[in-house]
Amino acid sequence: MKYNISNNGYYGDFGGAYIPEMLYPNVEELRQNYLKIMAEPSFKEEFNQLLKDYVGRPSPLYFARRLSKKYNTKIYLKREDLNHTGAHKVNNTIGQILMAQRLGKTRIIAETGAGQHGVATATVCALMGMECIVYMGEIDIARQAPNVARMKMLGAKVVPALSGSRTLKDATNEAIRDWINNPINTHYIIGSVVGPHPYPDMVARFQAVVSEEIQWQLKEKEGKTTPDY
Repeated sequence: MKYNISNNGYYGDFGGAYIPEMLYPNVEELRQNYLKIMAEPSFKEEFNQLLKDYVGRPSPLYFARRLSKKYNTKIYLKREDLNHTGAHKVNNTIGQILMAQRLGKTRIIAETGAGQHGVATATVCALMGMECIVYMGEIDIARQAPNVARMKMLGAKVVPALSGSRTLKDATNEAIRDWINNPINTHYIIGSVVGPHPYPDMVARFQAVVSEEIQWQLKEKEGKTTPDY
């Protein structure tokens, strides 16, 4: 397995963009522009400022004393739960909302399962004053009511996926249908290192802030930049 992506969006044998033909213009627009936008000094400055002042980074690297004693080793926990919204998901949604603005998009869609990515997306849309539609399986809506309430409180429209298993897979299908029907003004914020190229690479780049911080934090605590495991 290769850890760096090829020009065609592959990590070794895996990757690429297997998508409906109608989705090609949306994905291709993003592919052609995301690296150029991320390299712009104004983008970097705004992204880093929001991570610091809005998200609350850097998140602490905490030495778990009792857990380390139990397993006779040194265990550190990267406290992404202390970010605004309570998870690491916001690192990526901050980056993608800035990307969407620079691509001239005015409407954001997302899918969510447990609801953390939905909350993070609704949060950055509220921050930037952009329309937000979150697709979520009907079953997930019922069992993740607190996160659904948070999304609605932030101004997002939560749309239930009523087909299939009525969970994340079906919510993703609904979001993709929406994107096909609204190609000009809509950006789809995917929350994980999945989907067609360039999403896996783009999301990984936005989340790289976690490991970048770990390197200098571990250097301070242990005198080295990488953990043993």
